[in-house]
Amino acid sequence: MESKKGPFLQRFTVYDYLQLLIIMVCILLAVLPHKADAQVAVKEYTTLEEALKEPEKVIRLNLQNQHLDHIEEIAKFKNLQYLNLRNTHLSSVPQEITTLENLKVLDIGDNEIALLPKNFDALKNLTELYLDKEKNLQLEEDLEILSRMKSLRILHLENNGISTLPKNISKLQKIEALYLGDNKLQTIPVEIKELKKLKFLDVHHNPIIPTDVIKRNYGGLKINF
Repeated sequence: MESKKGPFLQRFTVYDYLQLLIIMVCILLAVLPHKADAQVAVKEYTTLEEALKEPEKVIRLNLQNQHLDHIEEIAKFKNLQYLNLRNTHLSSVPQEITTLENLKVLDIGDNEIALLPKNFDALKNLTELYLDKEKNLQLEEDLEILSRMKSLRILHLENNGISTLPKNISKLQKIEALYLGDNKLQTIPVEIKELKKLKFLDVHHNPIIPTDVIKRNYGGLKINF
């Protein structure tokens, strides 16, 4: 529906959800082995002890909610594509993670991380990053690092107590889906308009008035309030 002031943002239609589903399916396919004859689901390892028995075979490693004494061993998983370290009491990102060049999805949410390593962009194939429930994030500095990541397409920053977004959010020029739900944002910064590849923005459970966003005209961007 068009108005004289520009396109009117509507709540999601079935078509909108299909578009989002396509994005998520593409990410899922990226994590799976690229073999035409792959018929068996990829095994997900859930303990370091088990995974270290055959490190070259580990594609998915889920260590969430664990206390990790030998996190440096992660560097041995050279073929790792999915890593979940959610709620593992991390106060920083282990340097060993930056050696995982095949990593595509990394979940380090619900920890106590403030700064990402300066060489975090060594994860050249990382497509999706979870940094939600990280109240200590130094967001401006971390966004500078993330802006150098050529493959990053999906970023999760939910439930981080964010009241304003740094202006350098505009540097995330490769981002297609940005999750900012459960924060304290009162408006969507104009810098978001500069993210030319952004297709989906989630700002649910923020004190944002949808009509204020409508007046700014974000074009074809799908926004979930």
